[in-house]
Amino acid sequence: MTPEHRRYLVVETLISVVINSAISFGFAWLMFHTSSAIPAQALIVDSIPQSFMIALMSVVVPGLLTSRKLAAGQIAPLPGKAVRYPLAVRAIAAALAAVLCGSLLHLAVLAAGALDPIGFTTLLAVKVVYGAGLAAIVTPLMLRYALKAW
Repeated sequence: MTPEHRRYLVVETLISVVINSAISFGFAWLMFHTSSAIPAQALIVDSIPQSFMIALMSVVVPGLLTSRKLAAGQIAPLPGKAVRYPLAVRAIAAALAAVLCGSLLHLAVLAAGALDPIGFTTLLAVKVVYGAGLAAIVTPLMLRYALKAW
């Protein structure tokens, strides 16, 4: 991987992290702003659509942008065997994997009951950190695949 590829992965990942953090904050605020104490079960259930959408968007948007840049010759493809799965398949597979892993993570952390109920500001922080972390994991991984798609 060249320095140009590394820089591209870092920049696109940072953009994804910032956008997904903001989206996570916004949706958490919309869903829970009227509550001062949120049951842990609500956070576990809410992790399902959050995990799905953050992972999906962390694959689709950077993937489409990368495809355009590759087609325009603005970035060189990574050497190696090309990916044979279309972007939609990679995005849905990543989103489903994120739902499974994210749900298990939320369940394991919150099942202990130490955070039940969760205060609104704590919930916002958890949602933002989780959204950022998920984007930071999914985006560079899937960008590497997208860079080999040509």
